[in-house]
Order: sequence, then C-alpha cells, then structure tokens
Amino acid sequence: MKKLLYVILLFLTAPAFGQVNLQFIPELYGRSLDGLLSCRIVNPSGRKTASLVLTVSERRNGTVVVIKTGQFTLAPGTNFLPAAAVRSASIQYNNNPIAVIIRHDHNFPQGDYEYCFTLNFPGSALDAPSEQCFDYGLVPFAEMHLIEPYNRDTLCDKRPMLSWQPLIPTLASSSYQLVLSEIKPGQNAIEALNYNLPILNQSHLISPVLPYPAIANQLEEGKSYAWQVTAYQDQTILNRSEVWEFRVQCQEKKKETILADDGYRDIEDLLKGNYYVAVELLKFTVLNPYKPGNFKYTIESLNNPGKKIKNLPQVRLSTGQNKIRIDLANTDAFTDGNTYLLTVWLPDGTSKNLRFIYKD
Repeated sequence: MKKLLYVILLFLTAPAFGQVNLQFIPELYGRSLDGLLSCRIVNPSGRKTASLVLTVSERRNGTVVVIKTGQFTLAPGTNFLPAAAVRSASIQYNNNPIAVIIRHDHNFPQGDYEYCFTLNFPGSALDAPSEQCFDYGLVPFAEMHLIEPYNRDTLCDKRPMLSWQPLIPTLASSSYQLVLSEIKPGQNAIEALNYNLPILNQSHLISPVLPYPAIANQLEEGKSYAWQVTAYQDQTILNRSEVWEFRVQCQEKKKETILADDGYRDIEDLLKGNYYVAVELLKFTVLNPYKPGNFKYTIESLNNPGKKIKNLPQVRLSTGQNKIRIDLANTDAFTDGNTYLLTVWLPDGTSKNLRFIYKD
C-alpha cells in the first residue's frame, strides 16, 4: 500500500518538477525591441525541442508586436535563446500608434506593458505549452546630466570631485561607469574619450559622485580633460551622459603691468609695416571724430586658421584721439611666438587688418 501511494504521489508531482521556467527582467530588457529576446529558460528535465512566441501588449492600445522564433534545442539547466533563433525570428507589428513608434526606432514609449512568453514543444506529447507573462509600467529615462566640474570650466584642483545626476527612474542593481581622458592638441572632447588611454575608468559605482581616486595620478596643470558617465545593469547600457571637458589651471592670471604711457603708434602707420611684435600688449592710436562708442575688433590665430580668440577685453572709444591698449596676457589663448591677425572696424566704417607676433 505504501509503495502504491509513493508511486501515485511521484506521478502527481512530476509535472511540477518538470515545468520549464522562463526568466525575464522587463525594466531592463522591455524598453526596446532589441532586448525582448534577452531571456533565460530554465529546463529541469532532459533535452527537448522548443519554439517561442512573445506577445507584447499595451493596456490602452492592445497588442503592439508579436515575435515568433523557429525551433531550437533546450539543454538541461539554464539556457539563453540561441543566436540563430533570435536572428531568424519573425516580427509582426499591429496597426496602432505605439506599434508605429516601435517599428520606427525600436524603442518603447511610455506605457503599461504586458510581455507574454509562450514556449511550445513540437513533437512532444508530454510537454504542454508553457506561458508566462510579465507586467511593467515603462517610464523613459530622464537625460543624465553631469554636474561638476562644469563644462569648459577652469579649476585648480588636481584631484577634483566628480558628480552627476543619478539615473531617473532608478533601477535596482544598476551601476555607473566614469571615463576621463586627457584632450591632446588638435582633439575635441569626444575624440579624446574614443582614442586616448583613459586616466580614469571606474565602473561599478553605486552613488552619482566620485572623489578622485588616491591611487590615480593627479591631473596636470595646463591640460584639458574630457569625461563621461554611463549607467548600466549587467552588460546593458541604460543611459549615457553627454561629454564634458574642463581645464586644470592653477596659475593666477598675470596682473596688468603699469607701463609708461608711451610707445603708441597710429594704426595707419602700423598697417604699413610687414609685421608687428606685441609683447603682452597691443598698443596703437585711433582717431574717432564721431560720438563715443565701443571699439569693434577681433583676433584670430594664423597658426590655427579659423580659430577666433574669445573673451577679449572690451575697449571704449571717446571722441577725438584714443590710445588703445589691448591686454593679451590676461587670457590663456595666446602662444609665445605664434602669429595672429587683428581686424578692427574704424569709426568711419572701414575695416583694417594687422598681422602681429605675440611674445610673452
């Protein structure tokens, strides 16, 4: 009698122990069409042939997409969908606004979704189809902004604190990766991150702040750096900040030197020469027979054509003869020995160009 009862119980419980289980994380993989087949199939019994049908529905719009795979083999234990089954899967889009969006850019807009996976076992009389559904209220990620150091900022700290906006909405077990690289001459910030060996490449960061690591080499004065933060979970990128840059510069700007009020030449006389050497200052006179106003001028580098110098001092013209002194030493834009082109707009409406060499 006991032996018969044991056989009956074993027969009744066998389907439960033989149930194929599917694991899917909708908050991670349910955000895009490309991630929908990133699931795990746990097969507690022997090898078997299976196929998968995935139906994604949205509460207000109904079914939006149906994905069907061909047949594949499930081994005992945990299985990922074979790459061949994923590549050959057929995709059917429904005729509604959300399906149009998904078909266009493969990303799911905000909505309340249901992801239903049906595993079929063709040719097996013992294995009934197995269906599992997952619900998820999807909210798109907010843009992830860097906070400090601010973009294009100049700071003296060679071991700065780096901070950024956290991932919103927050996902459990997500982490951050921060990459910081030096910007070499002739590069922009994006090129620096793509091609240069990182000075910092910190991953598995939990909080949105990173004190500069004590074991890393400190940043160098006079150099510029690019940095970016990526939010990820497992090996899936969830969000990524834009690329910012900053410069480390600890030297105080040179104080304006009080020079003797001489050495000024008329700008018309300067234009007659082949070149002019500006030792930290551009000095010339301009006659303004009109009412007072701003003196309009630009300076660009001839060693780097097309690059205009920014943050130049403003100059005010009064009526009559004006002594113009433009302090070039109070910016970091001029390089000793380089040649520059000064373009001025005179009060009578004409423009003049003066080529000069800058000297410290």
